[in-house]
Amino acid sequence: MEVTFYGNIKKYTNGEKIFSSKTTHQTLRELLAELGEFYGESFGQFLKNDDTCLILINGKGVALTGGVDSPLGAEDKVEILPFVVAG
Repeated sequence: MEVTFYGNIKKYTNGEKIFSSKTTHQTLRELLAELGEFYGESFGQFLKNDDTCLILINGKGVALTGGVDSPLGAEDKVEILPFVVAG
């Protein structure tokens, strides 16, 4: 499973753009827990704030796939994007 980070989210990932998980996760919640453990407390706190990012699984927003309880498969692509406000 591959996770891609975009924009300012990389400041929480030590500049890494891609994370490849070797662990099989049943849900997005399990993957996010692994990411929080791997990247540390500041990344975990960032993810807990609902208005900071958009998470896609295979191009679909998780609001349409079951939220943090969305099922995951070994070949799924997860993308984490920052919300952008312009005006």
